[in-house]
Amino acid sequence: MEFYGRLQPSGSKQYAVKVFRQNLFLNLYTKPNGYSTPNVKHGTKDLTYNEEDKTVKMFLRGRPIILYAPMDLAENFEITKVSTAPSRRLKLDWVYGYRGRDCRSNLYFLPTGEMIYFVAAVVVLYNVEEQSQRHYVEHTDDVKSLAIHPNKMLVATGQCAGHDRRDSRPHIRVWNSVSLHTQAVIGMNDFDISVCCLSFSKADGGALLLAIDEASDHNISVWDWQKGDNGYKITETKCSVDTIVAAEFHPLDRNVIVTCGKSHIAFWSLDVGGTLYKRMGIFETRDKPKYVTCVAFLQTGETITGDSNGNLAVWGRGTNTIWKFIKNVHEGPIFTICVLKDGSVITGGGKDGRIVEFNPNLAMTGGR
Repeated sequence: MEFYGRLQPSGSKQYAVKVFRQNLFLNLYTKPNGYSTPNVKHGTKDLTYNEEDKTVKMFLRGRPIILYAPMDLAENFEITKVSTAPSRRLKLDWVYGYRGRDCRSNLYFLPTGEMIYFVAAVVVLYNVEEQSQRHYVEHTDDVKSLAIHPNKMLVATGQCAGHDRRDSRPHIRVWNSVSLHTQAVIGMNDFDISVCCLSFSKADGGALLLAIDEASDHNISVWDWQKGDNGYKITETKCSVDTIVAAEFHPLDRNVIVTCGKSHIAFWSLDVGGTLYKRMGIFETRDKPKYVTCVAFLQTGETITGDSNGNLAVWGRGTNTIWKFIKNVHEGPIFTICVLKDGSVITGGGKDGRIVEFNPNLAMTGGR
């Protein structure tokens, strides 16, 4: 796990560095004359010092890392001795990048005026006007999903498993976007690969939390996330052997869930006993797209989806059939659908680099 960030000690010059999360502090200690020990173990890390290159080689999560000794210490570097850790600690100041290659629904605006997104194991809250960042850094490995609570203050983020499953197990963290305080840690022993999709329920004010595990069966689980410190799993079942790219609670119909992904869309209902029932979307005479890439909801309750062919489909409320189909809205996949407060719809995120606007009746306005 890695990301590029800028770290700065308090009151000192800023430096651009490549950051690796680790538990080891490797300290340099000079020796008089003689040769260094070729192999030594500090804590849980095996280290090797190369006298010719003046480098230390170690392994972090199975990957080799090369560290260069400072020039003024390299000649007399002694790997067998460790000095005390520096009294000054580095503080994360700026994170560069955004994870969009294999993640969806992970960029939002908060009432604080900040954009929220993630890269590597850091969730970034970026204030564009002030050109400042805050960071949520409680995850132990790469973050793969993000959901905003209906109150617009709470955030849920899900992570993947690390190389060492003992330290980095896939789980969900629910936290306050103002204070950055963690309110719940959910599913620490319930997910296999990563939490790839998250969604808070809307019709009941956010009492439930939906999660998709990126394992082979893409298990779907529903949680009463406020019950205890670790939440309570209401139900779990197999979702699909095919890739899932989006999962959302319906904003108006209580306990209705929509999931979509490779060549499919599914409509779920959660009964009072906690059982999930699934109906697959029917494309009828239309060719199934390679992917149903995104999902949103019209103000009247219909589900609207975009696909990998650049088409829009509107699914009748309470049904699993297509009510309206709009072809060739984009050249290539539609990755984003945004329904505005006035009922108009904006689509975009495709490789054609265009944004298309529709009025509330889904007639194209010409805004592109």
